[in-house]
Amino acid sequence: MAEYEFDVALSYAEEDQHLVLPVVALLKDFGVDVFHRKEREAEMWGLDLVEYFSEAFSSRARYVLLFTSRHYVGKWSRLERRTALGRALEQHTEYVLPIRIDDTAMPGLSPHVGYLDLRVHDAKTIADAVVQKLAQHRAEFTPTTPITPKSVAALVREKPRGWEYLLYATVVAQGLEALQQKYREHFLRYSPRNGTVEHGSGIEVIRDRNVLLSEIIAVAVDSVFTPSTQEAAFGRSGEPGDADRIVHLGELFVRTFDEILEWARDIHGTSYADAHARTAAHVQARFADRQLEAMHKVAHDLREVADTLVERLTAGEVIDMTVPLVFEVEPALEREFKTALERLPR
Repeated sequence: MAEYEFDVALSYAEEDQHLVLPVVALLKDFGVDVFHRKEREAEMWGLDLVEYFSEAFSSRARYVLLFTSRHYVGKWSRLERRTALGRALEQHTEYVLPIRIDDTAMPGLSPHVGYLDLRVHDAKTIADAVVQKLAQHRAEFTPTTPITPKSVAALVREKPRGWEYLLYATVVAQGLEALQQKYREHFLRYSPRNGTVEHGSGIEVIRDRNVLLSEIIAVAVDSVFTPSTQEAAFGRSGEPGDADRIVHLGELFVRTFDEILEWARDIHGTSYADAHARTAAHVQARFADRQLEAMHKVAHDLREVADTLVERLTAGEVIDMTVPLVFEVEPALEREFKTALERLPR
């Protein structure tokens, strides 16, 4: 892990200085090491400023606080901005922490990056968000970090805002990443042969599979993803969560996803002597599509939100960790399945 001389570097237009300085003062009060060009004039004296600022914003600071405004965007020659955005493109973790002063768009910065807003959040709120961001860093815990007892302990020790969500998102994201090949193969309607051959009409095995899927659904709905299990893991409002329960709940999310995949995979891996039995079975396997897609989207959204968690929580966003349970079959697919069953030999 790279070590940095400064926690944050500041980049803003001179015209906005009166809005930025209160944030700077609070950051210092909170013990944050700040690179502020106004305080480095003696250090800059006689140096090549292009090289100096390139180094400061590319390798000396962990984050850059970029205060965006019409004044800031209008200064196209600002070396700080170009260097900061260049590094943001190169590294996979967040680096630029943008703060809006007005609604001017920032060229070169993804519109999906989380913002804070000086018109909405006061200087203390923004300074506190920076402290929370640094706490998340000190835990060395990100959605791409391997989950180990040591990494979880570090996260719980630092307790950055929303650490419970970050832990859950990481468990789910990494678990589903390991299942990506199987997930893609499901929608290719492919599975390796499992050695099972169905010689009859297939009606009995189709009924058994319906019962099995129903049981997976019942356990998920009635036992695993309930309000009480969520509260036990994440804690009541204002109370800390339980790290072990959060990890377990995330693992159950992944396990349920894998159970549904395996249910469909078994169907595609079976060989059918009768063509109509094969057709009916493969239609049945598509019963899993909607739920797999919904759970996969949740994992994607969790991963995306985790990258900007501090900003989103500071902005007052309510993070929804509810697992979508959409185990219904679309009417068109149900009709197709019924037609396929009617064609089975009696």
